[in-house]
Amino acid sequence: MPSLKHLLTRSGLELWLPLGLLGIAFWLAGYGWTHHYLGVAGRAIAPLVLAPNAAVQDEGILSISAVINGDRARSVSGGDRRITRVEVIVVKPVPRTLDFYLPLQSPSAIEAEMARRLKVSKDTIRRLIRYENVQP
Repeated sequence: MPSLKHLLTRSGLELWLPLGLLGIAFWLAGYGWTHHYLGVAGRAIAPLVLAPNAAVQDEGILSISAVINGDRARSVSGGDRRITRVEVIVVKPVPRTLDFYLPLQSPSAIEAEMARRLKVSKDTIRRLIRYENVQP
């Protein structure tokens, strides 16, 4: 009667049986780790907030970017004037992008005009606006 070791060696299981057991051990360890850290931990995921604060969300404005001295325009008198392009991303009532071309250069004048056009406070505009200055 052949011994167990002799049967394992002859059938090739001497190599494959420990590898299978090792694979099952890794699978069980990985399952336990995943279950503990991802399943049972109960970590709450915070909801995605698109606007910096609730006051801005009520206004429905997501962002404002202004490119100062970006485009040239011919005035009626024939001279060149600098135009500031202002892009506003609005999420209420529907998401859309608004483009404004203003003949203004100073940030305070741009903020005042945008507050007037969007019917919001200057502070709201000042919190949301980002400036980019393009040299001619």
